[in-house]
Amino acid sequence: MFDRFQYGVCYYPEHWNSSRHASDIRRIAAAGFDYIRIGEGAWSYWEPEEGRFQFEMFDRVIDLCRKHDVKVVMGTPTYCAPAWVPQKYPEVLRWDFQRMPMAHGSRRNLNYTSPKYLDLSDKLVAAMAAHYKDEKQIVAWQLDNEFNCHMDVSYAPSDTIAFVQWVKAKYRTLDALNKAWGTAFWSQTYSDWDQIDLPHPTATWMNPTLLLDETRFISDCVVRFAQRQAVILRKYNRKWIITHNGLFANVDGVELVKVLDVFSHDHYPHFAPDGDWVRPAGGLQTARSLSFPFWVMEQQSGPGGQMGYLLRTARPGQMRSWVWQSVAHGAAWLSYFRWRTCPYGSEQHWHGLLDPDDRDNRRLEEAKRTGVELKALPKEFLAAPPVKVVAVMRDFENDANDRRINTYTKAGQGEGGRWLGECLRRHIPADMLWHHADPRAYRMLVIPHFKIVDEAFVAMLGKFVLAGGTLVVGAQSGIKDHNCHLVELPAPGLLRLLCGVEVEDWTTLPEKELRNARLGDGRQVEMGTWVERIKPLTAATLATWATSDTLLADAPAITVNKLGKGRVVYIGGYLPEEGVSAMLDWLCAELGIAGVVQASDQVEVVVRQAKGRKWYVMINHSPTPQRVGGLPKGQHRMDGQFAQNGELILPGYGVAMVECSEK
Repeated sequence: MFDRFQYGVCYYPEHWNSSRHASDIRRIAAAGFDYIRIGEGAWSYWEPEEGRFQFEMFDRVIDLCRKHDVKVVMGTPTYCAPAWVPQKYPEVLRWDFQRMPMAHGSRRNLNYTSPKYLDLSDKLVAAMAAHYKDEKQIVAWQLDNEFNCHMDVSYAPSDTIAFVQWVKAKYRTLDALNKAWGTAFWSQTYSDWDQIDLPHPTATWMNPTLLLDETRFISDCVVRFAQRQAVILRKYNRKWIITHNGLFANVDGVELVKVLDVFSHDHYPHFAPDGDWVRPAGGLQTARSLSFPFWVMEQQSGPGGQMGYLLRTARPGQMRSWVWQSVAHGAAWLSYFRWRTCPYGSEQHWHGLLDPDDRDNRRLEEAKRTGVELKALPKEFLAAPPVKVVAVMRDFENDANDRRINTYTKAGQGEGGRWLGECLRRHIPADMLWHHADPRAYRMLVIPHFKIVDEAFVAMLGKFVLAGGTLVVGAQSGIKDHNCHLVELPAPGLLRLLCGVEVEDWTTLPEKELRNARLGDGRQVEMGTWVERIKPLTAATLATWATSDTLLADAPAITVNKLGKGRVVYIGGYLPEEGVSAMLDWLCAELGIAGVVQASDQVEVVVRQAKGRKWYVMINHSPTPQRVGGLPKGQHRMDGQFAQNGELILPGYGVAMVECSEK
């Protein structure tokens, strides 16, 4: 989209006296920023009363941007409405599960199914698009802001009406709906469409398929809302780039990005514990799985906080390392949140590059230095994808099943993240891959506990294995169909022949209780949450249970089934971090997979590759120097002394890049 990295900052002119705007834009430009992101929180300015739109303040700010050659990403301000909206139209508000309407005074309290909210939103977006349709400083639009952040459900009357329409369109007849939802159980059968509603508080557990359909419905509402705005904007100017920032619960990211030109991520590393760089890296892996390259619309710049928490302050150099983490994973645009801390409101503790005193500080100086480095990146690097070795698959419906339906798995949840994290710590290239995406570029594919599968998915996995891929399948996979019903086949259901096993018996385990499986070389693999006694059909036993538990003792726990040029490894349990580590030890030795460098697990390494070139980006996430070995000869940029023997010492929070030929 642009020939070089685009560097920006979020700016909110409505928060400041207009006398400060000229100085702010001048300083933003002088700091080396290419663009500002504005507008998404200012509905009360754009439309102070219904139907009366004003633009003067933002026009002046855009004129200042033109003067200083600063581009603009404009946001549609539909996630926080002025007081007149709910006062005049209370039906626009979300209702909580107890059917109590949200009140004015916060954000994200508006309802995607309210006809009046949709009408007001359409008119507001259309007024902004019409006014700015020829404005060349505006190069992109962000739709709304963080769909489903804070609150990811709504139970207003309009939600029920829309949900009934949705299920009618999906099932056509009540007989089909009753069959899909399994309403013969507990006499839940529906005989009239008017009997159907979204979930309510009940005496005990709710219908699983209703919960799954509710999740699908919520996501469809979000995607349709985004589509409405995108259609309006594109009607006025086809050159505008359309994005949205963040992927939150009950939103199918694969469907959302079909509306967008590019996906944006909000990167706040300090939500993870100190020293944990792997969790924020997982968010970036999600972003690049949806859009490559992607944008970072909000990059943490200072200590973040709201009324109930205040995160720690980045140490000198750490903010730069966070930015390079985003860039290493594929960010081609990046803007800090925010230019200056707002001295009032619910986020007065959410610090920007500048504090409220408006003085230059070390954070701004660090941002300036980082911007110089980023603008020197070659164009080829920005489009170069990461090297592909391992993929861990994720699926919206299986996520929903784990989060809202089969919640008994508790500590076992999130195993996909544990696989990705362990690969990162070992410097093994690993990607997140979405359900039904083509895995053929990878040597190994992990599908941890995919309960919901279909025949097309199984056929795709079979082709991957026959062509030489190694497929790793977790316990309980393949046991449910698209309606969240247990399939009437021996587990692992539709995956039974591919895995070459049947599950003879199983048990759940208390949260901290584990069972060990012993590999042929004597190494132990810890498992918990749910463990299985496996009966091999065509598979060979790889590990047996080393336990006195009579349900499992001496039975197969892990198997390998060879098919064509590849193999399927079936693991009869959920793996904690230690179990994932032990399995990766075996798999890496078996497949000849190794880390791309030799370094401690405090160093993050991402390798990008394109057109005969490779780029090794290395980030030291610790305050102490770290050695990186095994690097190829090449051109070295930034921190540390690069020795001819392929070694580099990264200083605390240091960043380095080595560019070399693909060979």
